Amino acid sequence: MTTVQASADRPSTDADHRLDALLLERWERDPALPAIVSGETVLTVGELRERVLRTAAVLRAHGVRAGDRVVIHHDRSVEFVVAVLGAMFAGAAHVALGVDDPPQRTLRAVQDCAPRAVLTNSALRDRFSGVPDLVVLTDEECATYSPTLEPVRDASDASDASADDPVAVIHTSGSTGRPKASLISHRALVSRIKALQTTHRMDERDRMLHHTVCTFDMHLGELYWPLLAGATVVIAAPGRHRDADHLAELIRDQGITTVYFGVSQLELFLLTRDPAERYDGLRQVLTGGEVLGPELVKRFHARSTASLTNIYGPSECTIYCTAWVLPRDPDLDTVLIGPAIQDTELWILDENGTPVADGEPGELYIGGAGVALGYLNRPELTAERFLDAERLPNVPSVSPHCRLYRSGDLVRARPDGALEFLGRADRQVKIRGIRIEPGEIEETAKRCTGVGQAAVVAHGSGAEKRLAAFVVPEEGVAPGSLPSSVREALLTWLPPYMVPSAIEVADELPLTPNGKLDRRLLETWAAKRSAESAPARPVQRAPVGESVDVESVVSEVWCEVLQVSEVGRDDDFFDLGGDSFKVLRVVETLRERLRADIPLAALLLEPTAADFSEELRRIMADGPTD
Repeated sequence: MTTVQASADRPSTDADHRLDALLLERWERDPALPAIVSGETVLTVGELRERVLRTAAVLRAHGVRAGDRVVIHHDRSVEFVVAVLGAMFAGAAHVALGVDDPPQRTLRAVQDCAPRAVLTNSALRDRFSGVPDLVVLTDEECATYSPTLEPVRDASDASDASADDPVAVIHTSGSTGRPKASLISHRALVSRIKALQTTHRMDERDRMLHHTVCTFDMHLGELYWPLLAGATVVIAAPGRHRDADHLAELIRDQGITTVYFGVSQLELFLLTRDPAERYDGLRQVLTGGEVLGPELVKRFHARSTASLTNIYGPSECTIYCTAWVLPRDPDLDTVLIGPAIQDTELWILDENGTPVADGEPGELYIGGAGVALGYLNRPELTAERFLDAERLPNVPSVSPHCRLYRSGDLVRARPDGALEFLGRADRQVKIRGIRIEPGEIEETAKRCTGVGQAAVVAHGSGAEKRLAAFVVPEEGVAPGSLPSSVREALLTWLPPYMVPSAIEVADELPLTPNGKLDRRLLETWAAKRSAESAPARPVQRAPVGESVDVESVVSEVWCEVLQVSEVGRDDDFFDLGGDSFKVLRVVETLRERLRADIPLAALLLEPTAADFSEELRRIMADGPTD
């Protein structure tokens, strides 16, 4: 079975598929329009153009050329946007690395992508001081240069500029312990922006919220789509992308018309806002990244006249490759991921690479303009996942020059071509919308002192899905301290969302009768131990007027919600397995027990037990209690 949508054929040049050429044409048309809003700062199109071209000039002066890579290491901000666009106008591909990632992981990513330069700020530049021969440039240094068009119109480079040049590098978790980095081309990203604009048109009257983390490829859509459409990008404050109060305020006060929410984030947003609050100012909402349930769709439709679109697609295919506008159907029982978008070719194949019969399940293979160039410096993995047409002899009608990405996702097609997502064909899991390869965590855990073997599994479902690790100590290693030392080591190498919420010591890892690791049994163990570790001690509400040990109450509530046996003063809520839903549960419980009006932002901004407790004491001292 195949599903194909193609844009209308017409003669085109590389300039039609390059972001720099398209943005220059757009900017020259409307220089006075607002381009970016961040807090009290409003940057016009003309001002943005000047800052971007200045940054590109700085990069060119320091040797950056087409095909190079530039690391962007900024909080979400105007400076982040300028850096991303400046790298693109210099001819490079940008590599956005999260400022909250462990320093070792950041340096490993730098080593992996071998950038020509780093764009950051003065507070963060020392993170790269140990990397030899790396140009590190700050905002202050870029401000000393004059803007110029030479970066994109240099005669020596013009003939070499291609729509197939890489423009972005997106890292995802890798099963071997090493993250994969997808190379996204100008052509691929332009194709996706044009597809979005075709079905969800924006213009100068629209405003789109930019709040997605920079390691997720949707941040490309939140920037390039509105800028190319003439709309305004409204930037959420750093660290507040989980804060529903902040996002609701931006949506209302800034007149946001278009927004993307991950599925979990959309659910949290609706749960934390007043049930009577409506969002009719929104015109269109996109969601994805996780399985979308029909009840969430109905709850959203009950509170907004905006359209809701479920989009699907791995980062190797640039933002998305299918889309389904959710019908306002009170009897909706299944949410689909939709048919192919324009410039996209989809095939559903069995384990032999043969198209399945109509309506039968199979693995999804994705082709078309949005497919990535491959993985950076990973030729073997690229050859394994990106297949040329000649390697698919059982698919005779595939386009001769087509490359298909093997997604690992199981789907089946409805008669109208819309696809139903059925799950994964491999070990990859999604935790709150983030792709995670348990193998990467296992390989990292094996590097920890005292660990002989390690296995990682996911258990639970939806918002309650979590990771659990089982480690076998090396001979002579005392098992008692191993979980805490492994956790501490993993936090120095992996982002918090990849650190298992439970780390258990096992004498040995269980095997199936054929000698393979019994992951199903490990999942059963993990679920059972998670249930057993949930504290059973109820905590009473604090009597009015009596003093209360806030830190003890916080520790008890965290133990209940996170299902851990103890919490240290310096433990981070999110490092212990916290997520947006658990933030809501903690805050609601503490509001009841402490009789205090506690904002969600309190835990989001002060995530350690000690700092959060201190913030609660301040809130209780400043505000009235019930």
